[in-house]
Amino acid sequence: MFLEWLSGHFLLIMLLAGTIFTFCWLFAHREVLKLKWYIAILIAVLHTTWGVFCVKIFAFAESGFDLKTVGNMSLFGGVFFMPVFYFCMAKLLRLKSSQVFDYCTICMIFTLMCARVNCLVSGCCFGWHIPGTQLRWPTREAELVYYVIFMIWIVRRLSSGRSRGEIYPIYMMSYGIFRFVDEFFRFYEAGTLLHPAHAWAAISFCIGFGIYMQLQSEAKASGRRASGRSALGRR
Repeated sequence: MFLEWLSGHFLLIMLLAGTIFTFCWLFAHREVLKLKWYIAILIAVLHTTWGVFCVKIFAFAESGFDLKTVGNMSLFGGVFFMPVFYFCMAKLLRLKSSQVFDYCTICMIFTLMCARVNCLVSGCCFGWHIPGTQLRWPTREAELVYYVIFMIWIVRRLSSGRSRGEIYPIYMMSYGIFRFVDEFFRFYEAGTLLHPAHAWAAISFCIGFGIYMQLQSEAKASGRRASGRSALGRR
């Protein structure tokens, strides 16, 4: 009985886990982000709510607004539209956008990881059969490994104090590359080798690369201006 209830509500449990993680992460960094504990709770709830809306509406739009696909999820919806939430969060709380993106990216990744765990339980998004065997390519498991590795990298990056808004574009680039490769091994009923997700993965990489290069250019320009002021000060 309990297992049936757990299976029927597993996605909700995973979303709750993502919300709790988001709150705990924001609370742990409340001084950096200048957040009160109750604001952290509100942000965590809104973060999950907006994320669910993004992945569902993106999947619905991707299907050509086919009513049969209502309720489906596409994780690329989070990749492309969570930045809207972070920009609004930065404006409302009067924080630097780069700081919000750096500290909130891990919250989005953890929530997407929970959604992918739900794929394992619900039995969707699996891979093609490995030739000559009854086993399938571990497409979902590989994505979970990617998330764990990237979250560890984020923690190390933030701890070093070297990040200046680069985390999200690097995520978009790396996830784009990962999903582009991973999609070749993922099963689709159409039986085609290329899927719409290949296009979204390529777009994700291109957007991330463009933003990353812009940030690098701005950092170099800022460094040159700082050097110029320093040289004038020595005269």
